[in-house]
Amino acid sequence: MMTKHLDVGRSWRTWAKHELMSSFVGQEVGSASRMRVIERLVWLDLSAGDAAQVDGVEWHKACSPGILAHHARCSLKPVEIVLHEIQPATYDRLVTNLGEHLPAMGYVQEGANQWRLGDRVTMTALNLSGHRASVDLVCRTDAALVLNDPNAITEWAMRDSFAQEIVARTLWFRALSTMGCNPAGIKRMDIEERRGWFDLVDAQQAALPRYRDLLLAAIERDEAQWAYLLSTSEKWRGTTESVVKTAFKKVGRTVALSWFRRDPGRFEDTKRSLFLTKKELREQANPPLPLWEAS
Repeated sequence: MMTKHLDVGRSWRTWAKHELMSSFVGQEVGSASRMRVIERLVWLDLSAGDAAQVDGVEWHKACSPGILAHHARCSLKPVEIVLHEIQPATYDRLVTNLGEHLPAMGYVQEGANQWRLGDRVTMTALNLSGHRASVDLVCRTDAALVLNDPNAITEWAMRDSFAQEIVARTLWFRALSTMGCNPAGIKRMDIEERRGWFDLVDAQQAALPRYRDLLLAAIERDEAQWAYLLSTSEKWRGTTESVVKTAFKKVGRTVALSWFRRDPGRFEDTKRSLFLTKKELREQANPPLPLWEAS
């Protein structure tokens, strides 16, 4: 049975995703405050959207810019937030909504697309594709966090080299990406086009330092086959699993969890279940079990 919090006219997936996103960012603030080697937090949102208010949901819980702005207020260290939105009309609405909601959180507008909270937090909105996001502002003493939240995996907003570019600049890097693989829609694409989906995840795997891991969390019994890819420290495996499970438990759902370093076979099987059709899986010599039947 789904929680009463969902009576707000939007998808339960969106509600759970924002719960997960908020916990993920909150972890970053709590951890960075205890690490003396971290001097600043740099947060890059590659697909910010329009940051619209949703009826029945507080703004700081209803969109990624609101979530980032909220948690930045709690940071004891400086935070630099850069929002990217590729569509001009969506970007215009983003700037309008930021101008409406950020002042209530204490932010002051400086220029057409920038807001500041005291001398600690800066938020800048850019009408720019996440594929073109710069990493030049990231320094060795920064903790970098990236949100990549496309409407579907075909709109993935992170270039293949992006994670490696950040890892080359700082040891402290975490990312959260959403992956929509609807079998009734984009999964009907030709297999050669869908092979590129594997490359997107492979690029994240290739960029992993030895002390990092990737968690692939796939919603079980989900007809739209949504999943979430989280890059985080190996030491945070337990807490990362906890925030994922808790977010979806609140909407009456469970998730299948696969760690790339801990169990690469299961990780690969989860990818195949998401990216290949049932027919293609049957034609393989050792097709993976359905996500909810995998042990």
